[in-house]
Amino acid sequence: MRPALPLLAALLCASSPALADPANVALARSGTDGAAGRLILAQQSYLAAMDEGDPILLLAAIRLARSVTVRPPTGWTRTTSDEGAADQDIGRSAAPDPASPQVLAIAQALAGEDITLQDLAYDLDAQRPHGRQPTAIRAEAALAGGQTDSWRIALSGDVPAELGLIGDRDGALGLTVTDDSGSIVCALPPGLTPALCRFTPARNGFFTVEIRNIGQVQNSYQLVGS
Repeated sequence: MRPALPLLAALLCASSPALADPANVALARSGTDGAAGRLILAQQSYLAAMDEGDPILLLAAIRLARSVTVRPPTGWTRTTSDEGAADQDIGRSAAPDPASPQVLAIAQALAGEDITLQDLAYDLDAQRPHGRQPTAIRAEAALAGGQTDSWRIALSGDVPAELGLIGDRDGALGLTVTDDSGSIVCALPPGLTPALCRFTPARNGFFTVEIRNIGQVQNSYQLVGS
């Protein structure tokens, strides 16, 4: 049996994941939300506030959303799969933006006759950003039922990255991030609520963000990054 031991050891080593090319992701690091994380939290807070009719939570969502500068993407490329229903219902246009004047008007209406809440809403409307705010990138698109979008994005090594997904809640959307070798860096199951993927690339490289609409209705979404 002894002659078989070296062969067995060699086979075990060859099949060891440690010898495979590792995914382009560094060890997890703790930290606060970045700009994209703030937008996801603002959207989650907005949804909770609307479900509960909570003006205080809604004002917090507005303040959080307005603490971020949003810019369109540069260098992101998008491809869409051909599959999907040709004839299907069209969903709503987009998820509401907590930073918009329309949402502030909702907060003012929810405040009712409460003078303190009305003052908070007024102060929030009168405030202007001071100094440099964190910047998030936001791309907007729509997917037919059964379709998948693939976004190719370049990220810097050793720099924390956030990629978030906000759908219009007409159907469940899933998000998967893979590196240039095809290794999965982050996978979020299909859902209706805003979701965030946070990781740190180990080195400079390209990543593919796949967004899949598993429903039968067109879904407008926002892909945010920082």
